[in-house]
Formats: sequence, C-alpha cells, structure tokens
Amino acid sequence: MKNQWMYAFALSLLACSIAQALAQDTTPQQSSGNPPTNNTSSNTNQQSSSATQSKPKKLQMVQVTGSLIPQAQIEGASPITTVTAQDIDKKGFVDTYDALRSLPIANGSVEDPQFTGGYTPAAKTISLFGLSPDFTLTLLNGRPMASYPLAYNGSTNITDIANIPVGLIDRIDVLTGGQSSIYGSAAIAGVVNIVLKDHIEGTHVDFRYGGYSDGGGESKRLQISSGHQWGDFSISGGVQLSKQDPIWAYQRSYIQSVDDSPDPDGRVNSRTFLHALAIPDQYIDPGAATCAPLSYMFGNSTTYSYRPGHGYYCGSPDTVSDATLANQETDADGLLQLRYKLNDHTELYSDTLFSYSNPTYVGGPPSWSQTFYNQTTGQYEDWGRTFAPEEVGTAAAEQHVFTTTYNVSIGVRGSIGDSDWNYDAYYNRSQSDVMRKAQDFTTNNGIQQYYLGQQLGTDANGYPIYAPNSVSRLYQPLTPQLFNEFTADNSASSVSWTQNETITANNTDLFSLPGGDVGAALIAQTSNQRFSNASANPLAAEGYFLGQTGSTTAAGQSEQYALGGEMQLPLLKSLTADVSARYDKYLYGGGEHGKPTYKLGLEYRPIDTLLIRGSYATAFRAPDLFYLFSARSSGYSTATDYYKCRLAGYNSSDYTNCPIGDQSIYAVTSGNTALKDITAKTFTYGFVWSTSDNHLSLSLDYDDIRISNEVVTLSTDEILQEEADCRLGKSESGVAYDINSPTCQEVLGEVVRYPQSNPVNPGGIEQVDTYPINVASEHQTGIQSALKYKLQTEHLGEFDFEADYYDEFKHTYQEKAGDPTLNYLCCGNNDEFKSRISGSATWTIGKFSSTLYGIRDGNTWNSLGSSPDIGPWITFNGSIAYKVTPKATVAVTANNIFNKRPPMDYTNSGWPYYDVTDYNALGRAVFLDVGFDLGI
Repeated sequence: MKNQWMYAFALSLLACSIAQALAQDTTPQQSSGNPPTNNTSSNTNQQSSSATQSKPKKLQMVQVTGSLIPQAQIEGASPITTVTAQDIDKKGFVDTYDALRSLPIANGSVEDPQFTGGYTPAAKTISLFGLSPDFTLTLLNGRPMASYPLAYNGSTNITDIANIPVGLIDRIDVLTGGQSSIYGSAAIAGVVNIVLKDHIEGTHVDFRYGGYSDGGGESKRLQISSGHQWGDFSISGGVQLSKQDPIWAYQRSYIQSVDDSPDPDGRVNSRTFLHALAIPDQYIDPGAATCAPLSYMFGNSTTYSYRPGHGYYCGSPDTVSDATLANQETDADGLLQLRYKLNDHTELYSDTLFSYSNPTYVGGPPSWSQTFYNQTTGQYEDWGRTFAPEEVGTAAAEQHVFTTTYNVSIGVRGSIGDSDWNYDAYYNRSQSDVMRKAQDFTTNNGIQQYYLGQQLGTDANGYPIYAPNSVSRLYQPLTPQLFNEFTADNSASSVSWTQNETITANNTDLFSLPGGDVGAALIAQTSNQRFSNASANPLAAEGYFLGQTGSTTAAGQSEQYALGGEMQLPLLKSLTADVSARYDKYLYGGGEHGKPTYKLGLEYRPIDTLLIRGSYATAFRAPDLFYLFSARSSGYSTATDYYKCRLAGYNSSDYTNCPIGDQSIYAVTSGNTALKDITAKTFTYGFVWSTSDNHLSLSLDYDDIRISNEVVTLSTDEILQEEADCRLGKSESGVAYDINSPTCQEVLGEVVRYPQSNPVNPGGIEQVDTYPINVASEHQTGIQSALKYKLQTEHLGEFDFEADYYDEFKHTYQEKAGDPTLNYLCCGNNDEFKSRISGSATWTIGKFSSTLYGIRDGNTWNSLGSSPDIGPWITFNGSIAYKVTPKATVAVTANNIFNKRPPMDYTNSGWPYYDVTDYNALGRAVFLDVGFDLGI
C-alpha cells in the first residue's frame, strides 16, 4: 500500500507540472512544415506564410513501437525494422520464427526443435546481436507476453514465438537498442513487437499445402479471418488450423548415419548391445554369430562391430537416423477482437488470442545401461542396450509437449474531453501452460530386474551388486509388450503467467517550442508474475523412474510497479530531442529492488530527406524467476571428462574416441534470491536518407551494448571444460588460465571427483554443483544497414528492391573481474554469425507478382576453434502469385529454393556434423496457397 501511494503521489505531481506548463503557454505556435523522413502520410503541403491562415493540417499520427507518443514518422532516434504480413508471404517464410530468424540482426545461435536434447525443443526464440535471447523483450500488440514455462538451456526464461499464428499477423516491429525507459525489464538488445491484424473487413479464406522435397514435413494450413460492424459495435478475428508431419534424420541422406561423419575416426557404430568390463574399459566379444540374428534392427544395419581400443560388440551406424529435425505438430489458434464506441471520446475494446499445439519430437531411440559389481564373475561390468523401433515400436521414443497459451486485453481508450490528451487504460493477462510427457523406465520390477535379476545390495564403493543368471538375455530383442510393462508415463505440468494493469496518456500538442509542438506521454503500471516449472513427474525425485533421482522444479512470484514518462522536444525545426525515463520496482524473495532507467535521443534533419540520429540509454534485466526460485534440482546426465581426456592426448576432434569420454555424473543446481538486476548501457547513432519521392532510401546505424552484473549459471559441460582449462593452465585454443583466478577457484569447487582409490572411475567425476551469480560483463558492437529502392515503369510494372546488412565488430565476455576476456567472435568461443546480408527483389505487373529473397550467413568457426572456415551459407526463397479473379489469388512459395545443405564441419565428429544452433537440414520446402476474399 505504501508503494502504491508513492506512485500515485508521483503521478499527481507530474500531472500538476504538465498542467502548469499548459497554463503558462497560451500562445499557439505553428509546427514545422518540414516533412519527416519516411513519413506515413502523403500530406506534405507547405504551410502558408500568411499570419492569418489557420494552423496547417498535421500529418497523420500513428503509434510506433518504442514510443508512447503517436508520431508522424516511422523513423526516430533508434533504428527499427518492420516485417509486414506481405513480406512473410512474398519472401517464403514458413512461420513467425522463420521470418524473425532471417533478419540479419538476429545473428545469434539459438536452440530450436532440432536441438531435441535441450530443455525447450518445442519452443522457438531468437537472439539479437548474438546476445542471450532473454535480453530481447517480446510483445504482442505492445503488451507483455508470459515467459515459456520451461527454462531455456535449463536456466533462463524466454518468450516462445512458436505459437504465434503467422496468418493473423499484420506486422512485426523490431526496435534495437536499450528500451527499458519505455518498456522496463529485458529490453537490452531490443524489442520485438508482434502486431496482430485489426479492423478486419469482410471474410478471407486461405489454404496452404506443401512439404519438403527431401521428405517429411508435409503440412496443411487453413486460415479464416472476418469482421463486421453494427453501428457502434464491431467484431473481427480469425482462426488458423495447421498440421505438420515430422522430418526425420533418416530422410536426409547426408546425416542419416555415423558413416556420414566427415571424420573417419568418428565412423564407429553405436553400441546397440554392450557387455563390457568396467575395469579396464574393454568389451566382452559376443561373437559374430550372436550379432547375426539381430541384423534386422535399425533398418537392417546392425552388425558385428569393432571400436578401436575397446573391442567387438553388436552395433549399428544408423541409430542417429531415428531422431526428428522438425516436430510433428497440430496447432489451433484463434483471435477475437471486440470494439464498442461508447461516445465520441471513448471506446471499449478487448483482444483475445488463444493457441493450442501438441509438438511431438524424438531425440533418438530409448536406451538402458547399468554399471554394477557382478557377483558371479567378481568383476565390475557395464551392460547396455539401445532399443530399435523394430522391437519396441516407433512410439516408444516419442516425447510430447502439449502447449496452451492465451493473451487477453480488456481496456478503454479515447480522449479526455475536448483536450488534446488521449489515454489508454487496460488490463492484460498472458498465460502459457505446458505439459511434457514421455515414456520412461521404472526403477522397480522393470528392465533392471529383467536383465540383471534382483539387486543383492551395494558394495563399499557405492556400486549395486547383481548376479545375472545369463548374459544371453542381453542379446534377445525386447517386445513392445515388455517395453510397455517396464515403463510408465512420465508427465509433468508447468505454467507461467503475467498480468498487468496499465494506464498511458499522451498529448502530441502539449505546448510549442521554436521547432514545433511538444509531445508528451505518461505510463503507470502494476504487474504480477507467477511460474511453476517441472521438467519431470514429481515421482522422479523419489527415484520412481530409473536413473532419475532428481528433476528440475522451480516456482516463484514477483510483483512490479512502474512509473514513466516521455517527451519529444522539437528544439529547432531541424532538431528534435527524445527524452524518456522510467522507474521500476520489483518485490520478490522478501525484498524490494528498484531500478531507474532513462534514454536520450536526438533527431537532426538538416534537409527534409536526411535524418541524422543518435541515442544513449540505460537498460536492465530483472533476474529471471527461474534464476531466483529454482529449487535444488538434480539428476544424472552424460558428460565428457575433458580434463582426463586431454591428459590422455585427446581433443575436440576425437573426444568420442576417448575411453573415459562419456561419464555418467550427478548434476545439482539451485536458485539464488540474492541476485541483482543485470544492467546495461546502449549507444546507437547513424542516419536515414531518402529521395524526395521516397523511392530510394538508405539507413546506416552503429550499436554499442555494454552489459554488467550478468547472471551466470554455467552448464555442466562449460564447467568441465573450464575445469580442464584451469587444471592444465590453458584452453585447447591456447588461451592462458590461472588456476588461482576467481573463475578457476569457483569452477574447481563446483566439480567433485572420486578418490583415486575408486575401483571403477579413479579420479573421475562424481558430481557437479552450480548456482546463478551476478558476475559477468559483456560488450557488443556492430553496424546495421538497410537499402530500399522502388522503380515504377510505364509498361513493365513496378520493381521493389531491398537489402539488409549486419556486421558485428566486437563481442567479448568476461566471467569475473581478473579473468581472461573471451572473444566471442573467435575460435572455440564463437557460435554466431559475424555478418549476415539479405536482399529481395519484387516484380509486380497487373495481376502477377513475384519475389526472390536471399540471405547470406557469414562464416563461423569450426568446432575445434582453429579456423573460421564453416560457410558461408547462402539460401534463397521465392514466391509467384497470380490474382485469378478480383477475389481469388493463387501463389506458390518456396523456402531454400536450391536445397542448400548446412555447411559441414570437418572437425566436428558429433552427429549431425554441423552446429544445429546456427544451421538446419530441413532443405527445400514448397507450398501452394489459394486465397479467397468472400466479401461478406
């Protein structure tokens, strides 16, 4: 209550100040007649010099992303990129993610559905400027969206754009640079504002059908939108129904087998049947006769195999083929918009977007393994199986994610009496529910007993004791009935929601300065966030599922209050200052945390067709709820013991051959409510130039982002890599590490190793502990540019050309003060595109139009970090559309026209032999669209 009174008092004080300014400025002044660059209205009549002439008609004002004040021009102090619904259709983008991922400024690597081993294989997000996806704020119609309930990369909250129906989008605005002074938390790299269609007139139907030329991914999509008005009441909206088949690795001939590995040493069959001594790590030869009856498995690829340094076993090169590259999915989305004009000054409105999807993915075939003391043989042994679809069925490995999201806004907007003040007051709620479901082995009365019999206890070193009756059962195929008997549904539900109450008020003619009318805006906002995350069934923590002694669970809440304001000050006819400030207060973990931010921007127009601009802004990211409230989560995972492997002479090119490479370790993480806000300072400056008829325009902007107090929760793999660097004094690429540095001391304390006396894994990894902390700093700079040209001819129609370019100059990261500064554009640290360029050419003549779109992703470094020789990757999209009748259109669109494969990394011995966070193996997609305007 105390905080609410404080904000109310501050708002009243600011309102009184504005009223006083209004009262003092009683002499009207004419605004500048200079037309703004890239204005949205054709009204560019010059003002009359007559003193008696009435005030000239102003240019049409529109709401622009990044400002609370309606403006007469799209371009302002910060660069903005707009993707329209027409762009999405013409340029062959498959969905919202594809359209945003194709922007040159979205150059960072991200985990999408190809990354089936990750935490969020059903979600999609983007990375601006190579920064973390959670540094980009994603809005729907300018309003916050709930974060995805499952943590991206196991540690951060993202906004999922996988379920935004592309057919209901009007445009997407991407505003780069710090925008916290307008929008609050997360707007460090920029803001993505997805604007849905509004005021739909008539009824429109569109049907799309298509698929991928290499196989898989067949899809169907139906879109219907309609709107009508009855007097002062109007209703509009639409539905989108879509269905897509999965794309399997076996449908891509160049990655369907380990035999496709560019590294000959990596062409070693997977161990589908394994019987081995744990000490030493040697396989017990089953003999060719034992493997022969099993040859039908994995598409007749199972053979008597040999792994150098280990021995003979039954294995297959094609187990990797049973993984999905794109999800099987059915989606249903609906949009409902209601408007009621209460009077000449007031409109009531509501917007509701509902989405449902059920992605299904497969990360590979199910498997089982156990290290134990064999009482019969008196030895420590490893037994393992990878189960083929031919024995347990194709559905055994499926993992399902059922996702339901909704976004609801209810509000009132209009003008305050006959004044120049307009307002918008609304309540907004966004919620995302996710249920993840898989079929996992149970601990008791299951597969463990089937192969090994009853456990006879635990030895002094902590290993279970068994006395298997016979090894012959290991080499017998399982059946679907047995698999179902040994497994159970492992399902868990997670939810995340945010709701806010917001009031904005704006005035485009507050008073006048020598350069024109002053615009002003205010915002007051309260919000609440809640989330509950569970990666697995709660029974997993009780050991119900085999090998899952823990699970990721987290739940928490926060409250937020904010007050802000913005002014546009035309200091001169050619010079405008944009000033905004905001104060956000968060309440979580029993404490209060406040953060003020501000932005200063300048727009200088020496001539009507040239805008020189610059801005400086402070920004912040409130700690993710997952960082704050993650309970102690734990579980077993497989990791590489980089230290012991490098001691043995192995490196990134052959870790798969390291006898002690894959280790089963116990990983433990937890949250930290003492985290502080991540802070940032951003700079942008550049220019926009156009011809007087706007047929040719060029923009060029430089960005500089400096982030402090960044939260770090190192992954298990990162910790083990850094532990090896610290123990050995240098990284694989030669960067020096001091074992006494803060990071090395932190990392060494996070890795618990077995004693050298351990009989199975002497000196090996037992456990890895980590938690989030505010320590890191990051610095990024780059340049973005856009060129547009329109050519109108008398007989050949109209031609539109566009080109967008981004080049990253610098991207560095320092984990702790005193640590080495890592260059993210170099060597093994690099996983983003330093440069990207895209371009399109559209030809329209009569009823016919066609577009060719291309994007060039620059080179990336190989997995060894020895050379930036991966790529470039150049792909083309295109479309051809013909208006058959005034109300019917037929179009053919294609994505990746020339079926360009991802560039192979010949130093990457890990399937699929390219970086799935940068590239994809989906290949060429072709779609047929048929659209009708029913006019009813």
